[in-house]
Amino acid sequence: MAEKKKKKSSENNDKDKKDDKKDSKPKEEKTDAVKEYEAIKNKKNRTNSVILFAVGFTMLLMVAIPGTEGWNFLHKFMWGMFGISALIVPFILMMVAVSIGKEKTDEDLKQKTFFGVLIALLASAAVQIFYVGEIPGDSFGSYISELYKQGAEQNGGGLASFPIAGLLLLTLGSVGARIVAIILFCVLFMLFKGIGITQFFEMLMKPFRFLGKSVEGLQTMVNGGDFYEAFDDDDDYDDEQERADFDADLEAIELVNNREEFSDIIDPVPDFLSEPENYDSSLSEKIKGIKEKKIVRDDTGFMIDIPIEENQDNSTFAPPHEKKKNKNEDNQSDDNLEKLIKRAADEKKKKNLILNKGKQNNKKEIKDSQETVYVLPNIELLSPPSDDTNGIEAMSEMREKADIIVNTLKSFNVEVKIKNIFRGPSITRYEIQPGIGVKVSKIRGLEDDIALNLAAKGVRIEAPVPGKSVIGIEVPNENKDTVTIREIIGSDEFRNSKSKLTFAVGKDIAGNIILGDIAKMPHVIIAGTTGSGKSVCTRSIIMSILYNASPDEVKFILIDPKIVEFKVFEGIPQLLIPIVTDAKKAAGALNWAVNEMMRRYQTFADVGANDLKSYNQLADEDKEFPPMPQIVIFIDELADMMLVAKNEVEDSICRLAQMGRAAGMHLVVATQRPTTDVITGLIKANIPSRIALSVMSQVDSRTIIDQGGADKLLGNGDMLYLPIGSTDPLRVQGCFASNKDIAATLDYIKSHAGGGEYDRSIMQEVESYTPQSKNDHDNYTDSGFEIGSDEDYIERAIEVAVNLGQISTSMLQRKLKLGYARAARIMDELEEKGVVGPSEGAKPRKVLMSKLQYDERRLRMEE
Repeated sequence: MAEKKKKKSSENNDKDKKDDKKDSKPKEEKTDAVKEYEAIKNKKNRTNSVILFAVGFTMLLMVAIPGTEGWNFLHKFMWGMFGISALIVPFILMMVAVSIGKEKTDEDLKQKTFFGVLIALLASAAVQIFYVGEIPGDSFGSYISELYKQGAEQNGGGLASFPIAGLLLLTLGSVGARIVAIILFCVLFMLFKGIGITQFFEMLMKPFRFLGKSVEGLQTMVNGGDFYEAFDDDDDYDDEQERADFDADLEAIELVNNREEFSDIIDPVPDFLSEPENYDSSLSEKIKGIKEKKIVRDDTGFMIDIPIEENQDNSTFAPPHEKKKNKNEDNQSDDNLEKLIKRAADEKKKKNLILNKGKQNNKKEIKDSQETVYVLPNIELLSPPSDDTNGIEAMSEMREKADIIVNTLKSFNVEVKIKNIFRGPSITRYEIQPGIGVKVSKIRGLEDDIALNLAAKGVRIEAPVPGKSVIGIEVPNENKDTVTIREIIGSDEFRNSKSKLTFAVGKDIAGNIILGDIAKMPHVIIAGTTGSGKSVCTRSIIMSILYNASPDEVKFILIDPKIVEFKVFEGIPQLLIPIVTDAKKAAGALNWAVNEMMRRYQTFADVGANDLKSYNQLADEDKEFPPMPQIVIFIDELADMMLVAKNEVEDSICRLAQMGRAAGMHLVVATQRPTTDVITGLIKANIPSRIALSVMSQVDSRTIIDQGGADKLLGNGDMLYLPIGSTDPLRVQGCFASNKDIAATLDYIKSHAGGGEYDRSIMQEVESYTPQSKNDHDNYTDSGFEIGSDEDYIERAIEVAVNLGQISTSMLQRKLKLGYARAARIMDELEEKGVVGPSEGAKPRKVLMSKLQYDERRLRMEE
């Protein structure tokens, strides 16, 4: 190959000598205007190249050297702006500087600079997309500050990544952003290098070809071949055309270099303007008419001079040696060449116009999609958990209490071994294995003795632990940890859940994250005394759904007879109607929910769907009927509603509990009085999922979860969680959502999804379904109780007495919210009317009026 190149070079030299002999006549010099233009342009390009290279090198030093004072500020600023890509951007700028120093036209210079800047920004964006994968913050200001902060900490792409990474990550997500970033990098690289798709893929394949040829060369040497034969450069060309192209480029490069190095002795006038031996004198006038030269770039990428005449025609001229050299090549006139150049420029303008128009349309589509797509709240709105647990103190505490448990049981002749210890946020479970012949009931009977020796508030014994041959002794921790809702919502288990009604429950004794799904439950009762964490648990469920579903996917009906518990959620777009605080209106809301459930079933039957999920799938495909959201009804205090309108409330709850699951309607019922007159047998039978918080007695615990244990709980979110399908309750420390967390989340939702616009038609239906007495609605207080004369209360007292079957003065006080004197006077009136019997001391009075008689009395009064 070397010999071939030498031979080729010698032939070229001989040819040049012959041409020099032929062209020995004097040639025309370039005009002063052309020389001055080229000199100014080359100087300007060199100056820009040197300045840009110096800037890139200075930036590299700023990144690498911390320094002090002002230099240290610039060092931190570089990292904040570019993050990890600060190590790459200076080299990109220096590469662009070298590249623009070689350019001869202003258009190519501007293109190189523009694409170089885009590649630098894309490098910063690529670091943010591939290394971090998200844009921190929840607003434009927080995006800017958090990106700069991440970059200063050398963790991300810095502030410069926001234009590209922010747009891609916020609109396409992590996966889509990575794909688009790779495509953008390939496109910008091709535009910067000025190559096409074919050349780009050939460039990508070169390393693999080189590797393949290297393997073949090694095989040739192993088989006894010569080194130069094995690694001959001739194999670097794919075909003869590529070899010819290379030789032609080599000749052109040598010619240009020779002309630049020996410009003082070589005539710069093009060969076709020289006078050959058979020179035609008629051409001299044309040559004299040349005033200036237009510099363009030909297909090979080299600069050529095109003469522009004052009076051009279509005549074609060329030196004889050029005609001999290119026998098969047609010479084109200057007009044709100019037309081709103009046509190419017009096509390029059209392409740029189409490209820019497409970019504008894409930006518009992205902007429109951002305006319509609801973005779920970011967990950064929630307070981070504080880890105040001292590991050494915790280990010492567990070891000490384990010894006390073993020694206490040993003092009662019960031999046990500690098999395992699980420390949770508020409870530690010591799993013990009894010796041979030890009865489980004997250990269970020593519960109070163990609590006494441990000086613990309360000890709960689970005998045996489900699925294990051990007995669990649950002891409160001296230092309790708070389980924040951010820990649960930010977990992989919550993020990977498919249901929109997944909610955060808390952490179990082993510290595992516990989640619930209302869609599977499909209803739940939450019961516990005041201070047990009932309202906090209910609000945590609401917060979980807000972080998991948009307002179009899940709607709420909030019933809050205590007025203050759900007040903070007022005005969010998830609400169908305003928060219901009136007990009678709450009964009307439940009646509306029953009718909505039946309407949904009728709609399912009409379109051939089985449940809400299949209906929404059909709605997405056909677009002929609107999708339906899931509806969750939260009742904060069931006892107050049962006191005012027991029959209506119980009937509605039972119907919803029986048929609401397939219609996408679910109940979350909370009460602080878990007695049988509130959680009746019908309600309990139709709502199988329970959450039992701390209660006063074992009777209340059995009312909720059909077994004791809730009376041993510690309060403040300590609960027994019994979802549907589970036979044994799981002890969980419930998660906590502070008022600050709730306020920040609701502010975000209201600002991104707008305020709540209630459905007026639903509100009117609720009013129509609200149970009314013979008096007008104005005769009721805000709490839902009737006001008026004693006669009004007497009619209400007769209704209460007939429904209960027995009555006493204290009962009337509680039911009608009356003082003792008025209640006693009404009781005397009932006795005179023959409704109740005489007083029997401390026993309730017997009711003498039957329900049939009461109904007849009501009909007569209405007539």
